[in-house]
Amino acid sequence: MSIPVFKPFMRDGDRYLTATDAFCVATYGHRVITTPNMKFIPQSFDNESDIIQARADGRYWAVDPFQWPQMYDDSYARSFAIPHWEAYMDDSSMTYAWFRPAFMSDFVPLAPDNLFGQLKTDILDHLKRLYEKANKRVSSYKLTRMHKEGHVVGWVHVMHAVYEHFQQAMAWCNVVMVVAEYQCRFLNIWALLDYYEIIEPRMRFVDTTHNVNPKWMGCFTQDVAIATKVHAAGVPVWLICDARLVQSNMNIIKVVSFTPPDDLVIGMYHHPVKNFAQPFDIIARCPSNRRRHEAVRQPYSDFEKLPVPKPQVEQLVVKESSVGRAHIDKGKAKAKLAPYDATAPRQNKAVSGHDKWSDIDHPYMPPMNSFFKTALQEAKKEFIRIKHPRDKMDDGYSLPDPGLFVNVLSPQSLMKYLANWLACCPTWLERVYEESPRPLPQAQNWHNFLISQHAQGPLDTQTSSKTSKSKAATAALFQKEVTALRALSGASNVHWHGKDIAISTLDNPPADLVRQIMYEICEQGFRYELLDLDEHLGRDARKDKEARKERMELLCSIFLSKSLRVWNKDFPQENDGLNAPSFDAALPYFESFRKVLLTWERFPESLKQPLNQTGREHDLWKGMKECCAFYVQSYFNNTGCPPIVPHLLYSVT
Repeated sequence: MSIPVFKPFMRDGDRYLTATDAFCVATYGHRVITTPNMKFIPQSFDNESDIIQARADGRYWAVDPFQWPQMYDDSYARSFAIPHWEAYMDDSSMTYAWFRPAFMSDFVPLAPDNLFGQLKTDILDHLKRLYEKANKRVSSYKLTRMHKEGHVVGWVHVMHAVYEHFQQAMAWCNVVMVVAEYQCRFLNIWALLDYYEIIEPRMRFVDTTHNVNPKWMGCFTQDVAIATKVHAAGVPVWLICDARLVQSNMNIIKVVSFTPPDDLVIGMYHHPVKNFAQPFDIIARCPSNRRRHEAVRQPYSDFEKLPVPKPQVEQLVVKESSVGRAHIDKGKAKAKLAPYDATAPRQNKAVSGHDKWSDIDHPYMPPMNSFFKTALQEAKKEFIRIKHPRDKMDDGYSLPDPGLFVNVLSPQSLMKYLANWLACCPTWLERVYEESPRPLPQAQNWHNFLISQHAQGPLDTQTSSKTSKSKAATAALFQKEVTALRALSGASNVHWHGKDIAISTLDNPPADLVRQIMYEICEQGFRYELLDLDEHLGRDARKDKEARKERMELLCSIFLSKSLRVWNKDFPQENDGLNAPSFDAALPYFESFRKVLLTWERFPESLKQPLNQTGREHDLWKGMKECCAFYVQSYFNNTGCPPIVPHLLYSVT
């Protein structure tokens, strides 16, 4: 596209450059990008399918407002004040706001070629100074702007909470992510204070145009009014418009080519020892709009469950993180920063702080069956899909949420959870299988029960306090089990799967033992919920006694043991059934699973054909995956919450 000849700008001409004039101009397609106050035009990344994915330094390349100018959005108006690293190259105190750690020079592994370790002490000292620098500026700001003190102070607290994670050993890939998160916290604070102290007062009066400050990142916009306000405040701005709408009297100084983001990391994270690419998860695909701003500001979601180096696993008791406790911006970020809350009501799993549609990545938790993991990730969770209350199933927990055991506040709490569960599980599992108690306990009921003292006497059901009523309701749900706990008082051991376990060891239990307990809870939870859902949706297949018998045989054939009860058997030594390690070994169990689902409402036509050895491997794999997706979706539609799904057995030692 050729640039039309417009009226040139003269130093002592008849008017100054306005927001719609062009000190520089560049074109692409039918669009024109101009800037009234900068000597270059950055390349614009506004494609609908631009990928938001962390790269080698834990950042998001040119779609990251902390590295490259983005489209202006009212919800993230302060983004144009984010410091630009090139403007601070001579300021040594700011250097570590853009520091990129190197595995070979900045990291101390626990052992040679070990990917777990910590940053070197001098690096940690430099990073700490960033926090001190931010805190000092916030303290100064508080003296003059008390009405906004809490908001800013909250951000400093969160920055310090992120810094605390450097005190523990982490995997190298997590180190680069936490460093990036820490730096973004700092840059956000710096931008916030620049906005409040400098830019906001200027934007109130657009009749005065201030000199541009190249230390700010700046922004793109398609709105002339926004461009005018930002330009007047001295913020770098680039106006995007249709070439057909360019005014004939626009002042143009020079035509330029786009400046690409050559200084940014473009490679994926690589394994520092074996040197193969390890891409982080894709967060979103979206254009340069509010959604992108939101996506790149998601905190690293797994602060509370970062993998722990093996030498520390058996001493692990995860303490509740302070991340997210400080007062921070409203909206989704607040929920995403909250620590895992296993006692939240089950129907609120998606907003309880931990996304219960995801696998719990923790050394005590066995990994999730990959078919079911994908099904949970891809499930449609719209509220409108949930059935009317009169048609819903009980949404309580047939077994305790594994999250109760892997995220505890103290070793004593862990010991209580484990000892109480092992003492009462035979009674409870028998009861759930034989009686199908209703209502099922909610997460808070399980917490109240498993944290209770062994020798606790009968609760006073006449007291009116909210806590007492909650405990009384819990005691009513676990009548037989409360008796089992009282019998535990004074005991030194609990019995589980043919072995006596010393209660005194459960505050720091062997990791293998906890994994086996978690595996059994997940496996038994899946079986009970499958049975419950089949009784709800497969009523037509249970018309008489003989039909019910055949139905139970079909359900049992999903599992190698040919039984829904696993708790009174020897503990399995290898994965089997739906978890079988080979394709051929798992196929007959998935076929039985498909036959069970066949009678449920909305069964997909694509699964009508049997899963057998005569089919193409790709089609069979797709059918297995679709069975799991249909099961997860059916459970959500009938309860409003995600199901417990099969997990893989760790090797038993």
